[in-house]
Amino acid sequence: MGLRETEESTADILERMENTLNNLEQMSFDSINITDRLVTLISNARELVLVMNEGNIEERDNAFKEMSKILDKLLDTAFIVNNVSHELENETVYQRESVENIRQIVDFLYDMNDSELL
Repeated sequence: MGLRETEESTADILERMENTLNNLEQMSFDSINITDRLVTLISNARELVLVMNEGNIEERDNAFKEMSKILDKLLDTAFIVNNVSHELENETVYQRESVENIRQIVDFLYDMNDSELL
């Protein structure tokens, strides 16, 4: 590999690394929003459980219907969390690969520099 190819390879790796960092940043933001949504849904479910336990028949029936909707939303949110987790895992692998590629390039450049000194 020549110096020109190393330069191009380095630019590609750094661009990929920057994209991966942007993706990780977005996924972190998404994760915060997802956990906020989970907290809200669980809090609402707790309130509905109290109504189902202490309310009259009509209140219990309405609370039961609302609880079913919340459970559906919790399941949907769990799928979203699962997908984000897999995406985070992939982006982390890309980061590791990028770091390894950069190490190889640095080693190549040091080896090249050492050869010139001899």
